[in-house]
Amino acid sequence: MAKDSVPLHKSTTPELMIEELFIKLSQKGEDSCTEYKTCTDKISDSLYETVCSFLNHSGGQILVGVKDNGEIVGVNPDKADALKSNIITSIKNHDLFLPCPYFSPQVMEINGKVVILLDIPCGQYVYRYKGRFWDRNGDADIDITDHPELLLSLFERKNPHLFEERKVDGLKMEHLDHDTFQFCRNILAVKKPGHPWLQLSDEEILIHTRLARENINTGELELKYAALILFGTEYAIEDFMPRYRFEALFHMCTYEQYNDMRQFPNRYDDRKTLRCNLIRVYDELTKFTERYLPNKFYLPAGSTQREDLRWDLFREIVANLCVHSDYSIGYACFYHVFKDRVVTKNPTRLLPEIPEGKLTLQQLNNYTKNPLLVRVFHELSWVEDMGSGTRNILRYAPLYYPNYKVEINNGSQFIFSITYMDMPEKDAENVSQSPKMSPKGVENVSQNIEMSPKDAENVSQSPKMSPKGVENVSQNSTASTEELDDEDMTLQLNTDTNNKNIPKKHKRQQGIVSLIKRNNQITVEELAAKLDVNERTIYRDLEELKNVIKYIGPSRGGYWTFLK
Repeated sequence: MAKDSVPLHKSTTPELMIEELFIKLSQKGEDSCTEYKTCTDKISDSLYETVCSFLNHSGGQILVGVKDNGEIVGVNPDKADALKSNIITSIKNHDLFLPCPYFSPQVMEINGKVVILLDIPCGQYVYRYKGRFWDRNGDADIDITDHPELLLSLFERKNPHLFEERKVDGLKMEHLDHDTFQFCRNILAVKKPGHPWLQLSDEEILIHTRLARENINTGELELKYAALILFGTEYAIEDFMPRYRFEALFHMCTYEQYNDMRQFPNRYDDRKTLRCNLIRVYDELTKFTERYLPNKFYLPAGSTQREDLRWDLFREIVANLCVHSDYSIGYACFYHVFKDRVVTKNPTRLLPEIPEGKLTLQQLNNYTKNPLLVRVFHELSWVEDMGSGTRNILRYAPLYYPNYKVEINNGSQFIFSITYMDMPEKDAENVSQSPKMSPKGVENVSQNIEMSPKDAENVSQSPKMSPKGVENVSQNSTASTEELDDEDMTLQLNTDTNNKNIPKKHKRQQGIVSLIKRNNQITVEELAAKLDVNERTIYRDLEELKNVIKYIGPSRGGYWTFLK
């Protein structure tokens, strides 16, 4: 049987034969970029929905003639060519797909079975199938047409104009912090005495770095979001970007202990919430790092000058967190310091250039997500040439901790983790001070002077758990809530009569119910972001709401329903 050539998706290995690739994909299971369809005699609507989802997300492969469990059953051999023709005809039909995508189905024979492989590229535009917008969430196809926030996120993802490049209506020079400009000049006066910024005014610096431009008609200075993010006052940032926030948290426990909700519920020992501009954020996060991470002695060969390994390693991690986040979404960025590792979490923009899922350092390419932010950080010597961040981590991490381990997960959030210390079994069972912890860091554990009672609930985001995991939480009690915004509804809620924050908890639970009413496919992570609390708090609230709402279906692709 003749085999047409197909441009393999970026996540596949070009040197593999197409048949070997098909078998490999059938064995790995369905995920965000792999889908199985039986379609023995007829192409189903669900296949085209998946095509639309892959086009709108990050591309992927559809294996036709494969069951959900990965068993290759094949399609009807007599209808294989007709099935292929139907697919090609459908994707060219403007009444079905708008705009029309282009790809070529591949018909082949595997173990005596005739199958079809569809390799779907990541679409350049936003695609619709039968007038509906579809997106991929894990291994499920989600119709997001009636969910404005998800739809907006999709269009933001496909927008060729970066968020940082957009003009901010109403933003003036008085909204920017002059002290931050002077802070940058002071840095450059030491590092680069002849730098041109030392002779430029604040406005000239903005024009020089393309953070602003003059309107040729009015002569007014038009400021971009990058200028606000880098140099804005806290007041201006709160006014123009109210959800912008960085959270630095120190946990006097290991990462594994932190994930044990029974042992460490909502635990953090120091927290710093930052709503200042990005240059101040970078400075504060490096100070936070110096406070809690050990400074190990290192003398380079042939030198008498001690080198600060902690600074060399973690400045790259902090800088990457700052300049590669997607600030259009509005989710917070997190910087966690544990007794054994550092974990960063930031919203990111899905790109075809960067694979989705678990990555290695070597797989991170040199794509710059926010070139204007990177340019300013480069001027300040906080980032170097493209690709230098990965090289520096690979260079300094073994010197700082020989047994280091880096874990990276790329999705709607970019999660980076690096271990920096051995945790003996004896210490892992005890949450007291680690002998390798710097004395300065220990002094700050008990002095959480910046944490208010209100802040005590707003802890960092926890590792993901399926909504069904709520059933494993144990709390019981009852009370009622106020009316919902959309319609009158009295809810019977479980509460703890000894909790002093009952009114606040009721209000938050009402918010959960209201958000679920508007979007019955909303995730726990999205609920936590919208209500400005951590996911563990949401799970506890959902347990108390178990007599009101119920989650139906798989952890990805399911939905919420209200109990009568």
